[in-house]
Amino acid sequence: MNKDMLRQWADELGLDLIGVAPISRYENVAPQWNPLSILPTAKSVIAFAREIPRGQFLGIEEGTFWISIARQTHPWYTYDLCRRFEDQGILAVPCSPLAPQRWPDGVVFDNAKVAPNVTPSLEYAATSAGLGEVGYNGLFLTPEFGVRQQLGMLFTEYELPPDEPFAGGLCDRERCAACAHECPLGAMGAGKTVDYGAGEILIADIDYKKCHYCKNGAFPDTSYHLAPPNRIAAACARACIACLERKGLTRSASRYKKPFRTREPWGVGIYE
Repeated sequence: MNKDMLRQWADELGLDLIGVAPISRYENVAPQWNPLSILPTAKSVIAFAREIPRGQFLGIEEGTFWISIARQTHPWYTYDLCRRFEDQGILAVPCSPLAPQRWPDGVVFDNAKVAPNVTPSLEYAATSAGLGEVGYNGLFLTPEFGVRQQLGMLFTEYELPPDEPFAGGLCDRERCAACAHECPLGAMGAGKTVDYGAGEILIADIDYKKCHYCKNGAFPDTSYHLAPPNRIAAACARACIACLERKGLTRSASRYKKPFRTREPWGVGIYE
């Protein structure tokens, strides 16, 4: 088992990005968010991503067709990768995280050290594995697609050569904040620092109570009714798509003959 084999599997499954984080990058992560609470013998965390077609965002961008866009890859991809690991005699655990707001979700059994359901962060795994960074809008960005990808993860007891954590710099969070400026509800306040596996970064302090009323492409989270909504197609995310493409910061943008945004963005306020 080696990294070339892992990349070959990703190509065969139609995954666009894949990376490896060593379990040592989780040494300061609390048990309720830590893969070691699920697989104590874990050595590597595998994060991967699949591109979301740009066209899926255009109906909402034009205000003509609403479609909920999943933020996670279909469980089939994780299942298939785990099967391939175990065909090599290597234990691997698939992980499709629930909304962290529902933790703890269950009863502590006997002398367990942590309550169910343990929910490792996809964004932490993907940053630690070198795929990208969390932007000022709180959404995961990659140099290839910006916000346009679904994420997945698994962990394994096999120790693969790790990738470097993403160095940052894709989101110009100190000067840009196009996502905050184009939020019709004004839901993004002053920034706060958060560590997603590559050191502390600045992200907006988001008023998710306003996001729950957003009619600009946000959808309810399907894993927990009190969780923040899925904003991957909301005004803040589409502002990020347009901004990164305009600046030439996403590699996939060179494919397209026309810009993502061709007119001033629309927006519906909280009382409209």
